[in-house]
Amino acid sequence: MTIHYELADVAQIDAIRLEQSVEMPFDTLPPHILEHIVGKVVAQDGAKVSIHYPNGNVGGEITQFLNVLFGNISLLDGIRITGVDWDELPSDLFGGPTFGISGMRERLGASTRPISCTALKPVGSTPAEFAAMAYEFALGGIDMIKDDHGLADQPYAPFLDRMKACADAVNEANAKTGGRSVYVPHITGPGEVTERRFEAAVAAGAGAVLLCPHLAAPDVMHRLARRSDAIPIMAHPAFSGGLVGPTHGFTRAFLYGALWRALGADFVIYPNTGGRFTYPLADCLAINDTARGAMNGFAGAWPTPGGGMQRATLHKWIETYGKDTCFLIGGSLYQHPDGLRAAAAEIRDLMESAS
Repeated sequence: MTIHYELADVAQIDAIRLEQSVEMPFDTLPPHILEHIVGKVVAQDGAKVSIHYPNGNVGGEITQFLNVLFGNISLLDGIRITGVDWDELPSDLFGGPTFGISGMRERLGASTRPISCTALKPVGSTPAEFAAMAYEFALGGIDMIKDDHGLADQPYAPFLDRMKACADAVNEANAKTGGRSVYVPHITGPGEVTERRFEAAVAAGAGAVLLCPHLAAPDVMHRLARRSDAIPIMAHPAFSGGLVGPTHGFTRAFLYGALWRALGADFVIYPNTGGRFTYPLADCLAINDTARGAMNGFAGAWPTPGGGMQRATLHKWIETYGKDTCFLIGGSLYQHPDGLRAAAAEIRDLMESAS
């Protein structure tokens, strides 16, 4: 596997080669270890460096892939990973999205248009209140109606109660309108709880799930995506911000657009420029391109910009990001003077007009 880096100091190269392979000084290594196990520089252009590691170092495990990718060197400063040569890895290590762009278009009956998403808020509401919101959003035609990522198993709206109420409400609305809106419960939890919640979501008729891969563990997302009863996965960036610094960690395009896609995310949520967390527009465009572009035969993932998107400017973002985008708009819908159903219908009309 070849990993591409941007370095604050090229003197870090040898430290990276050792720390990400053998963790021993060069002068202690037997010749065959030095020749065949330690990472080798295969390209360098100033601060941009590419290092190749044997696939045997990964051992066929995603956790060890992540360790080789950014294990010990995460404790250093000034090392940023810009890419991986995915086609060099064993073909069965990553599966990519199970549904992706084309699969979700088929499930939603949205052959050419962008798709819409909203979040059920706020924490502290009851299951009945969330279900009422979900029902209104579905009647109005929002495609993906997800839990807010802050909804877990709090006493105000226990997971199973909330999930069943919202799934039933969305399915009832669909039966009434002939629509295909999807309820997306948030399933992130400790240990095996995440998998049990996934199974409960499938049984309840939820059409997708929301997962925070850096709270649950990245390989959990991949395992869920590979299940025989898999449903689409929407990945949320909570707890990942420290991994995408300007000079250390990963580029945003690599983490959200490439790594999450390889791990099985059908949707990759990221902070839109101009929103509450505001990424530069160039970073947002790079995430979009990476999530949708050719990559080791993986299905394309839906870029899902959010974090403060507004009704009044949504048309501009459709023009900027294109039709293969899922637009996540939350608080602005709740501010609509005519209520949630009217807000959803307004967004649905905008999506249809962009077909």
